[in-house]
Amino acid sequence: MNELMGSLLTHVLPLAAGAAISPTIMTLSVLILSGPHGKARQAVFTVVNVSLMCLLGIFGTAYMAHAADRHKSGKVNSASVAVDVTLGIVLLLLAIREHYSPAKDTEHDSADAAGKSTGIAVPKYAALGVVMTLTNFTTLALFAPALKEIAISKQPHSTELAVGLILVVIATVTAWVPLLLTVLVPGPAERILGSINHFTTTYKHQIVQVVMFVFGIYLLAKGLTRG
Repeated sequence: MNELMGSLLTHVLPLAAGAAISPTIMTLSVLILSGPHGKARQAVFTVVNVSLMCLLGIFGTAYMAHAADRHKSGKVNSASVAVDVTLGIVLLLLAIREHYSPAKDTEHDSADAAGKSTGIAVPKYAALGVVMTLTNFTTLALFAPALKEIAISKQPHSTELAVGLILVVIATVTAWVPLLLTVLVPGPAERILGSINHFTTTYKHQIVQVVMFVFGIYLLAKGLTRG
């Protein structure tokens, strides 16, 4: 079991680490926590974010595994290579686009719009969690090939489940870690998160460019060597 999991994790962990680097979710989490009812609102946002990623993981893996079962191993390997190469090229093109025309920041506007509500505003922060999770393209672009690795691994279901849970935990770290720190160590958490938020806000576009470029090269190289 440990050897099987270790083998699968070597393919999944690099992608999970890339998926976890999300300046948008980190900035939004800090903004929510710094506002009224911050912990409760961030709890709603985090539950939705983690739950949605779990659902995407379950259905995504099931769909890919079903598709893989219907074809011979050679065709599955070709499809896997095609996914890696395609996503690698897309990420590289987006890195170039981000360099020349960085996307508009939306997290401040989203947080401000939701923050005008009174009380915990569960529906608004749940909706915010859905929207920000489904539009966090860099995370999803690396989450998908990680799911693909699980789906085609042919490992025992218990191993696939364990690796899938590790993937979700890592990919959603920018949502649940700020909340956990604020609950456990509120004083130090404010300073730590403030410093992280300053860094991610200042260098957001550079971070996104580097992540896209590095993992674009990674997926492209991975696909070509597999092919």
